[in-house]
Amino acid sequence: MSKTWRTALVAVLVTGALSLLVAACGGGGGSTTGGGETSGGGEEGKPLTVGSDVPYPPFEEFGATKTEFKGFDVELMEAIGERIGREVEVQDTAFPTIFRDLGQGKFEAVASATTITPEREKTVDFTNPYYLSEQAIVVKEGSEIDSPEKLNGATVAVQQGTTGQKYVEDELEAGEIRPFPEGPDAVQAVQSGTSDAAVIDYPVAQDAVEKSSGIEIATAIPTEEEYGFVVSQNNEALLEELNEGLSEVKEDGTYARIYKTWFHKEPPKAILTATHKAS
Repeated sequence: MSKTWRTALVAVLVTGALSLLVAACGGGGGSTTGGGETSGGGEEGKPLTVGSDVPYPPFEEFGATKTEFKGFDVELMEAIGERIGREVEVQDTAFPTIFRDLGQGKFEAVASATTITPEREKTVDFTNPYYLSEQAIVVKEGSEIDSPEKLNGATVAVQQGTTGQKYVEDELEAGEIRPFPEGPDAVQAVQSGTSDAAVIDYPVAQDAVEKSSGIEIATAIPTEEEYGFVVSQNNEALLEELNEGLSEVKEDGTYARIYKTWFHKEPPKAILTATHKAS
C-alpha cells in the first residue's frame, strides 16, 4: 500500500466519521424549543394554517382586504400561536364544508365560532372551550315574534350547517327554513323582508343589530353552547398544544383583554376554567 493511497483512505474515513457525528448532533432535523427539547407537536416555527368562515363578525371579519383577517377568533388564535411558536395563517372557507376541508388537509385547525357537539365529535376533536354562547332571534323592529314558539309557521333564515339551523329543525315547526351560506346573509333576509326572522348566534345577532337599522333581537334562546377550536381526530399533538396555549392566554390576562376588545365587557368566569375532553 503506497503512502499516497493510505493518506487518501484515512481522509475518507475521517470525513465519514465527521458526517455521522454531525448527523447525530442534528437530531434528525426536528424542531426544538429554546431549551433544546422537541415541541409537543413537532411543528414549532412552521406556520399554523387555520380555516375560518369569513365574515362572521365579531368572531371573524375581513381587514383592509379580503386577504387580511381580524375578529375575536382570529386574535385569540394568533395569541395562542405566539405561545406555541407558530405564526397563524387564516384561510377563508365555507362553513358547510369546513370539517371536510380539515379532513382533507387543506388546513390544520378550525377557528370559526364552532359549537362543541356530540355529532361533530364523531369526525373531529375540539379543544377546551374558549367561548360560551346562546342563540338569538333577529326580527324587523315592531315584529310580533317575541319567542321561539312564534316562529312556528314562519319563514326562518339560518346559516347552513350551524347549530342555529339544527335548533330550528329539531325544536320548532317553522313554515319554511331558508339556509344561507353566510351568517350575514341570514340577517339580510330579515332586513329585506324575505324572511320573518333569523336564528343565529347571539353575539353575531348583537353585532348585526348594532351596525344596522330596522332590526332587533326579539329574544335570546338559552342553548348553553360552548365554542372550541377544531383539529382532526388523528392530531393529538396539535390538540394538546392548542389547549396549552389557550390555558396560558387565559391565565396571563391576554384572553380577557381580547374578549373586552370585541365584546366590550369582562369574560364570564366560567370560561376561564372550562375544560373539555375530546371523545
